[in-house]
Amino acid sequence: MSNDTIVERIIVGVDGSVPSRAAIRWSVERARSHDTGVVLVHVMDDEWGAIGSQLIAEANRGSVDMLDAGARMVHELSPGMPITVELLYGSPMWELAQLSNETTLVVVGTHKTGFHYGRAFGSRSLQLASLARGPIAVVPESAVRLRRGVVVGIDDTTAGRNALAVAASEADRAGSELTLVRALDTPAPDYLGEGGKRSWQEERDTHARRELTDAVSRVQELHPRLATRSRIIRRPAGIALNEVSRNAELLVVGSSRRSGFEQANGLGSVAYDVLLNLVCPTMIVHSYVGESTRPESPHPQEEHHEHAR
Repeated sequence: MSNDTIVERIIVGVDGSVPSRAAIRWSVERARSHDTGVVLVHVMDDEWGAIGSQLIAEANRGSVDMLDAGARMVHELSPGMPITVELLYGSPMWELAQLSNETTLVVVGTHKTGFHYGRAFGSRSLQLASLARGPIAVVPESAVRLRRGVVVGIDDTTAGRNALAVAASEADRAGSELTLVRALDTPAPDYLGEGGKRSWQEERDTHARRELTDAVSRVQELHPRLATRSRIIRRPAGIALNEVSRNAELLVVGSSRRSGFEQANGLGSVAYDVLLNLVCPTMIVHSYVGESTRPESPHPQEEHHEHAR
């Protein structure tokens, strides 16, 4: 785990909507903490090519006005912050994904939120998360105010460790508490019998506590003044993370991808579940490794541990 995460550019996809303005507001706060500026990007959908040249010209003027309005908003929120605007043409999520890399955070807003086993929304943000090579953030329109704390899902994978590093850095920069969540949900095999199942669960609980203890130690070694809290929750990982982060300012989720492929993209199952049922500003951090994070199934109990310094 490195002692900091480097964000050199924050790119915001803008379309003039309320969620887009929420994404700008959230991005300005992050840019300020990373001592960088923002790049406002509007992508004119290439479907405009099917209409007449006069309407295309009007759409171009509207897009420029939209970007100008976004730049004014950034200036009002943070006078002096560097601002760049870009107008692109093509498929919006594809074009935004092409701007993504390890040191560039791409941010989009969404008015779509949902609940597990209920309504599910947000397919465009899922598309962006699947295509982007670097970190992305999805910001719901109600995201910015009256939210506190950073939440991160952890496990013993490269994706989990990278998500922890990013979350710890973001929490430290914001002066916020960091909550580490370890979801446990794989049921004991039936062939073990009742006694065997209890032993199996106790062993998994012990391993999960050890993972959390090690993770908290790594965080506090690099961010000694950061207040941390850790939780073991017996629910599917996506459900657990969304429940804990309902009032959080940021949720960070790692997403594993298989390396060695020319087009190594896609989205891990936990990240997919979280974005499909978005409850707060959520950052997806990709890792290129040999195996993916696996989701797990429901159990009503939870354990709660706190650490603060």
